[in-house]
Amino acid sequence: MTDAHGDDVLALVDAALAEHFGQRAIRSSVTFLGVEPVEVLRFEPIPGEYMYSTLGMSRAPMRPSEESAVLDQGPRAELLLHVHTRQDALAGVWRSLAVLAAAPVVEGVVYTPGMTVDLGQPLALGSRCVGGVLASSAVADVATPHGTVALLQVQPATSAELAWARVHGSTALEDRWRTAGVDLLDLGRPAAPLI
Repeated sequence: MTDAHGDDVLALVDAALAEHFGQRAIRSSVTFLGVEPVEVLRFEPIPGEYMYSTLGMSRAPMRPSEESAVLDQGPRAELLLHVHTRQDALAGVWRSLAVLAAAPVVEGVVYTPGMTVDLGQPLALGSRCVGGVLASSAVADVATPHGTVALLQVQPATSAELAWARVHGSTALEDRWRTAGVDLLDLGRPAAPLI
């Protein structure tokens, strides 16, 4: 469900992303029954690296499922996914990111840094990662007259890593990644050592 200012918010986020990356995005729109369309934008900040961003999640504030009222104020966010996997191995990543972006409306969740998100299926063709850990990104939050929009980075994770994080916490998983020198831009990587 949208609020009255959703299109204004999206326009400001769109402009901020274009300014940050200094280029026009390749765009794809994904539609789900009963949910406003979600665009996924693709930038190439460095040759061979791709930054995907949702545009549509911040159309309305996120609210937990137990809140029945639709509020004009509240946390807003979009998702970023940074990868360097071969372009021909990225089939499906557009839709996967859009599914994650639709979850706040469909499931009534509020995304925050440190949360885990799980699709239950590969993020892209050949990916061993099925979800990720949300983190603050290097892209600055976008201030709008209707609230700040956070740009949250999806740090891709395998099913084993997500299960481990649910027991030990996402911070502990991020520590494991750092210790093991895991390349979080590679969707086809194996799980980090967890024992």
